Amino acid sequence: MRTLDRACLTALLIAGAAAGQAEAQEPAAPQTPETPPAVAMAGDPRLVFEREVFTYPGRARRDPFMPLTGQNAGILFSDVKLHMILFDENPGRSIAAVSDAANQQYRLRRGDSIGNATVVDIGRTRVVFSVSDFGIRRQEVLELKPTGRSVLR
Repeated sequence: MRTLDRACLTALLIAGAAAGQAEAQEPAAPQTPETPPAVAMAGDPRLVFEREVFTYPGRARRDPFMPLTGQNAGILFSDVKLHMILFDENPGRSIAAVSDAANQQYRLRRGDSIGNATVVDIGRTRVVFSVSDFGIRRQEVLELKPTGRSVLR
């Protein structure tokens, strides 16, 4: 193995010396004021600085580049609380009143989204959501808790 390495090293040294002699024999191009001197030789590597740019087609998915915690985290379904349902026999006219962890109030209809959840159905005592976490969809149900008050039917 060592003889092979020495043979390769010797061949490289001889090739480099021969290339140096060939360059020394060629006369240098005369420098004129019009032509600037060449900075890089043809065989020199060229440095290129490129910046990676990420795009994310979010559609109905959560943006993975947004933080999971803090003020810019957005609304998570686990923070949503159901307060009231205004039910109508026409499903498009029912309204669910919910709030998030910051007590921000929202009135949602079928098809509306809040954070990572979309309202699928509004019933008399429950709201069905389709929740998307990291591209995986699941259904969650929020139900009204009995308060002891009479409910109109």
